[in-house]
Amino acid sequence: MRVLVIDDHPLIQEIVPAVLVKAFGEVVVDTQSTLEAGIERAAAEPPDLVVLDLGLPGCDGIDAMSRFRMHFPQMPVAVLSARCDREAILGVLDAGASGYIPKTSKPDVMIAALRVIEAGGTYVPPEALDEPGAPRARRRLGRLDLTDRQQAVLRLILKGYSNERIAAELAIAPNTVKQHAHAIFVALGVSTRTEAMIAARQQGIALG
Repeated sequence: MRVLVIDDHPLIQEIVPAVLVKAFGEVVVDTQSTLEAGIERAAAEPPDLVVLDLGLPGCDGIDAMSRFRMHFPQMPVAVLSARCDREAILGVLDAGASGYIPKTSKPDVMIAALRVIEAGGTYVPPEALDEPGAPRARRRLGRLDLTDRQQAVLRLILKGYSNERIAAELAIAPNTVKQHAHAIFVALGVSTRTEAMIAARQQGIALG
């Protein structure tokens, strides 16, 4: 497995490779300190996963994610940032990141998040799911008027599984997963997987 780390902090350049080894075993890690160097390296030797810092030289917040995504629309990107406010997290996910990992996260949390992203899922940290001051009444999935199959799909969406992995888990076609996901989004009043995760958390939906 090849991973490209784009971060200009020497400490992060030391810590992240160690975390990646714990997460995936044998990993070839390439580190670059600027977005331009990272883009050039990704073009020369496409990695399986990119770990991208938002605070790179010459970049303003989610600008780094947006610029990288322009060059590589499909490459999995895990954003690693010192910022952990909800606005920044949602902005980065909307810009195409596969997940957002605050630098304050514990190593086991980072490992779990990286595994979700590498498997094609989306990692959304609790800081984005919890809206301060928002009251939450606990609800059960059945009250959303979803079928049993749709409830099963929602459970896996909330785990960050990709459509392909959900299809494999439930032994159904990927297109069927998309149809179920659309029905779920309508029931929750959202239009994306990230919004579905947030809505489910805010409504205190019980998965049991």
